[in-house]
Amino acid sequence: MSRRIEHCRLEMQPASGADDWTPVTALTDVEWTGFVAAGCGVDQGRVIARPADASLPALDPNAPDRLWRLVDSAGASLFEFLGYVDDRRPRATGQIVLGISTTPQLLGAWSELQPATAD
Repeated sequence: MSRRIEHCRLEMQPASGADDWTPVTALTDVEWTGFVAAGCGVDQGRVIARPADASLPALDPNAPDRLWRLVDSAGASLFEFLGYVDDRRPRATGQIVLGISTTPQLLGAWSELQPATAD
């Protein structure tokens, strides 16, 4: 169940349990690869996107897992998950891959997303 959206904003929660979110960068050509069983009772996937700025410190692949969310242009949360920047996955030039560490919380505004095209 892969999903795509043309653009959204990536935000992160600076501290565990904090109520505030910090904008990281705008994203375009965003694809969520869907849920895949990870063998430990957790469904995993990844988000592949083209960030406006891929050199930001928040996108350091050596940073610990963080709580991320994708936000639409109206400020509504689309997708919230614990994950990490994955520099081991193949990707197109200029894209980032966010690995998902826990079963994500899918939030509102899914009407904006369309099924990914078949390869």
